Amino acid sequence: MKFYDLVPTNENVYQTFLEDKIGRNPKVFKFIALINKIESSCSISLDGSWGSGKTIFVKQVKMLLDALNEFKVKSDYSKDQEEAVKNVFIRLTDKATPVGTIKPHVCVYYDAWENDSDTDPLISLAYKIAKDFSCEYVFEDAPKVQEVVSSALKTIVSGITNIDVNRIYDDCHFNNKLEEIEKTKSLEQTISEMFDSLLPEHGDRLIVFIDELDRCKPTFAVKLLERIKHYFSNPKITFVFSTNILELGNTIKKMYGSDFDSDRYFDKFFDLRLSLPPVDIEQYLNNLGYWPHEPKTNILVNIFKKYSFSMREICRFIKNYELTKISDRALTNLTYSGNLKYSFNILQCYILPLLIVLHMTNSKELNSFINGKNPKPFVDLIDNIHSPFLDILNISAMPIYESKREGCRKEVLSLLYDKIFNQNFHCDPVLYGNNFNVIEFNSQIVKITIESFSLISEFNKPFETE
Repeated sequence: MKFYDLVPTNENVYQTFLEDKIGRNPKVFKFIALINKIESSCSISLDGSWGSGKTIFVKQVKMLLDALNEFKVKSDYSKDQEEAVKNVFIRLTDKATPVGTIKPHVCVYYDAWENDSDTDPLISLAYKIAKDFSCEYVFEDAPKVQEVVSSALKTIVSGITNIDVNRIYDDCHFNNKLEEIEKTKSLEQTISEMFDSLLPEHGDRLIVFIDELDRCKPTFAVKLLERIKHYFSNPKITFVFSTNILELGNTIKKMYGSDFDSDRYFDKFFDLRLSLPPVDIEQYLNNLGYWPHEPKTNILVNIFKKYSFSMREICRFIKNYELTKISDRALTNLTYSGNLKYSFNILQCYILPLLIVLHMTNSKELNSFINGKNPKPFVDLIDNIHSPFLDILNISAMPIYESKREGCRKEVLSLLYDKIFNQNFHCDPVLYGNNFNVIEFNSQIVKITIESFSLISEFNKPFETE
């Protein structure tokens, strides 16, 4: 099977933007409008949980800013792709931010996690920035940055500026405190001169996207933040840190202790603290072929919201669901009556997704659920949504409805769960009438469902009914 994975490759970043598969294009436009208003040195934290799509978001922002900057040095996309990206922006952006008002921004993407083995993050970051300004220099099989930066960085920048980049490298390796104090001003001036020389021909401002900082070693994360704070105060530079701020705080505490106030610490570094907007779940599912307002789609949306799934978790769930859906071949030996059709739809649309989400989130609860001892996940999931496959039960016609009205719905759903997982099911016809007889859950179709689920679960034995 082929799945639409939201891995932040250039192709996925481009296609996701072009078709707005996850409903975030308006947020990309708003973020660019915000960046475009910044006139001085600024540091932004863009907070999002792991798997929420931070990398795709900032890469889309970079892709669009690159497409709008005719003076940039190089691009990750073809001219046709850039033109398509610009057309999307022109067609859909807020008229308050027309394309002609967007200043030319030079953008650099820096994966901190990929570089946290480097000795000094300042050197690593300066190396990355200078490399991205060059459209000709190729670094194949390059040794570690600290071994090549003195010569390679100078080689890259020499074609653009006369700044002696060796000074940056040398000034970062002070031997004593006195020398450090004496050279700090020189280092700041060197970096400032470097950007003053690089920017005029290629854009008005430099945007540096720092990604995956929360995954770095504590020493590297702290040093990178502090290096940027001390040495990258140029008024023409904006830093965007896409990070899980909670996890970054935990990383910092590994250095300074569990009682360390990471929030106040971050206030030193981040001028703006923003939260990444969630994906449009319905739009994402629609792009995967789950059509709006279908029972199956509604239950998946309800699951993702109830369990607060990130975009990565949604992708993982969809893979599991597509792999475990009951095949037509598995049903060929069943006597497929009308009643069995209802039971199949209930198992496929409600029970199977619940098995998968519990497998992903709570194995203990899954074990009790699959053994017929825990109706709560099923009852909680569909108690407050319209479930057309359950209309056949006609709850309002049950005798118990006269006294409890809608309050009896949870009891009915709990009984339905019991009918699915317990072969000795019985309910009082005085209270519930004969409505439960219209849905047939024979042991074979339940067994097929559980065996289909076992393809991705730790349950490697067939489900046995009593």
